[in-house]
Amino acid sequence: MLFLYSLCFTLGFIVALPYFLFQAIAHRKYTRGLFQRLGFLPEYIRQMKTGCIWIHTVSVGEFLALQPLISGLRRDYPDRHLAVSTTTLTGQVVASQRLAGAASVFYFPFDWKFAVRRSLDQVRPAAVLIAETEIWPNFLAECHRRQIPVFLINGRISDKSFRRYRRIRWLVKPALESFHSLLMQNAADLERIRELGSPSERSHVLGNLKYDIASPATDNGRALYFRELFGLAPGTFTVVAGSTMKGEEPLVGDALRLFKKVCPSAILILAPRHAERFDEAATLLASQSWRFIRRSALEKNGTIVAGQDYEILLLDSLGELAQVYALADVVFVGGSLVPTGGHNIIEPALYRKPILFGPHMDNFREMASVFATSGAAWMVRDAGELAIRLAELYRQPETRLRMGESGFQILEANRGATQRTLDHLKVIFGRA
Repeated sequence: MLFLYSLCFTLGFIVALPYFLFQAIAHRKYTRGLFQRLGFLPEYIRQMKTGCIWIHTVSVGEFLALQPLISGLRRDYPDRHLAVSTTTLTGQVVASQRLAGAASVFYFPFDWKFAVRRSLDQVRPAAVLIAETEIWPNFLAECHRRQIPVFLINGRISDKSFRRYRRIRWLVKPALESFHSLLMQNAADLERIRELGSPSERSHVLGNLKYDIASPATDNGRALYFRELFGLAPGTFTVVAGSTMKGEEPLVGDALRLFKKVCPSAILILAPRHAERFDEAATLLASQSWRFIRRSALEKNGTIVAGQDYEILLLDSLGELAQVYALADVVFVGGSLVPTGGHNIIEPALYRKPILFGPHMDNFREMASVFATSGAAWMVRDAGELAIRLAELYRQPETRLRMGESGFQILEANRGATQRTLDHLKVIFGRA
């Protein structure tokens, strides 16, 4: 079975190779960390003591959700080294910045046996924690063979993933049986993982780690710095469109044009989800004759470049969006006007911001439903409705305050998953 999977994985890689080569040449994507993905890890990984805790997270959003857990692991297991792997470049950059000196950061291996075995030989973990929906059969089988306990933490199964996994249940079920524990976000995710073949006695609901994101109190100085850097005068109505995806920026731009008929001085801070799309977004803004500036142009040698005039600020930076939400009067959460599954709405809620999102929030379906039902967020179907809702919130500051407070209270009511996860792991690590 694993041989068939490995064969299909290899054939799929070969078929997709032209795409990867194009992305590597055009956007320098997939080139960084290639040797690490093949199992050739840096010297600082090989020098770690045997028995570390290996934490795997795909990209920025998943990593940020795990930061409180990582802090808890450092506190509870000061003698164990932490190793953090990511899949994406943005995840690698942000993890390296946030964990400098606190953990070793590297790329997760391709799911070929030789790469997996080489990585495990060098990391030598006591246990592995995998975030959300990462199910790699060869990696799990090899960990099981070596008696390394693997935990799925903050687990979730999106609608799209569930449909895909059900078609290959013959492969997914043995992989799920290799997990020591599967710690899911909610009852719906638990039901799905069990339907796919997860052992009932090893599958549990512990809540969503994203609700435990750190308080923004420590970010106040950074928010003031961004306000000065961006040249935002007091009272400037500011819309932040965070984590936008391909095909979404034109829709947000259309909404802004309509909204500016109501509020001509409005400013949009536009943050594409992926770094390789920064130039693409800049080209689009230029073609539509927007007065815009890139965040990277606002500083030179650490000095603020003052006096910039713009309608749109393109946030072409990594790891700053969460703090930039503090500047918003209204937040639009991207990846939701186009069918890519949506993005995290916790960060703007933490700053008590009113939230708008599109109809495609499949990856955050329960969270989006709770926020919408509680009046903490509004769903918009298209650019026109986005403009209407922006105008409504502009005219009704009391509604903005009510929505923001409602969202913050949802966060407060749902905290605790991090401690529940740590409590679950304490028993296990005593035997790991």
